[in-house]
Amino acid sequence: MKIDVAVVRDQARGQWIGILGRLAPTLDQALARPGRHVPCPVHGGRDGFRLFRDVDHTGGGICNTCGSFRDGFALLMWANDWGFRAALDAVTSDLRLDGGGPWTAPPPRPKTAPAPASCRDTDVAEAALRRVWSQTLDPTDPQAQPLRRYLRGRGIDAEPDAQVIRFHPGLGYYDQDGHRIGAYPALVARVADAQGRPVSLHRIYLDREGRKAPVASPKKMMTPLAPVLGGAIRLYPAGATLGITEGIETALVIRQRTGMPVWSGVSTTLLERFVPPPGVSLVVVWADLDVSGAGEKAAMQLRERLLARGIQVAVHVPRGPIPAGAKSLDWADLWRLNLQAVAA
Repeated sequence: MKIDVAVVRDQARGQWIGILGRLAPTLDQALARPGRHVPCPVHGGRDGFRLFRDVDHTGGGICNTCGSFRDGFALLMWANDWGFRAALDAVTSDLRLDGGGPWTAPPPRPKTAPAPASCRDTDVAEAALRRVWSQTLDPTDPQAQPLRRYLRGRGIDAEPDAQVIRFHPGLGYYDQDGHRIGAYPALVARVADAQGRPVSLHRIYLDREGRKAPVASPKKMMTPLAPVLGGAIRLYPAGATLGITEGIETALVIRQRTGMPVWSGVSTTLLERFVPPPGVSLVVVWADLDVSGAGEKAAMQLRERLLARGIQVAVHVPRGPIPAGAKSLDWADLWRLNLQAVAA
């Protein structure tokens, strides 16, 4: 049976809450609170995901890590790991447009609909990204002393590429309810998608002494313009061999010690789904050693996926032990601790 995409899309408009509830049970919490922040149905967390306020009309939503999904088809593809055809077939069947029997007709709609919230949200996100980036300074700027202190404290001596990593002298910090807590110095890094297009900014909030700021979540990514899955912070030009880490600091330390071009995957979720650019034949994964095992698990899942694509993969995990009271040990921590032990 030939399916007319335009017809299915038109029939779904105004019924997306019911469709998503039936086809993607993981969205139940978000569907109960359209427009409100809830944990991401794909990678969890506390409050990084929300459905657009006009979700019944568009079916769209956004995750601060995974990206923006402008309509119900895109949201189903992401939430259920479907291709477009699978999502289209499922919606067609759910609406009984495949001859499966009668279905309640959609309610009447005005001839002129307002601009989808997804479009408005994207405009707001782009304006915010441009504003923050325009306020940043070169890492060598005299005002960027908190950034340089922070990097030195992690064992990093080299200056980062100012096209990728910048310093913000006073970036506003907001809690999960949108209340402004204060302004802090911050490391700001450009995040690119799998095609290399800049889509977001990652922030590490600091204090004036170069330590992480005393806030609930000192590391945050701004609302992305497009899906970030597959992307990374591209710290250096890639070669045939490319390293990938979770944290920016770990990537900078490994580059400093090995000379290897290394990118930061930001989080275990993005690390697991990282897509190397064309021309890379060997990916070296410098994983974190976590109490939860999440870092090593993400590294091994990335390894299996890349091997299936014919790309060679090497995985390195710190031997440990994880310091008492800490949740993880990364390569930057390990080398810093080793240097301290030698100095002692």
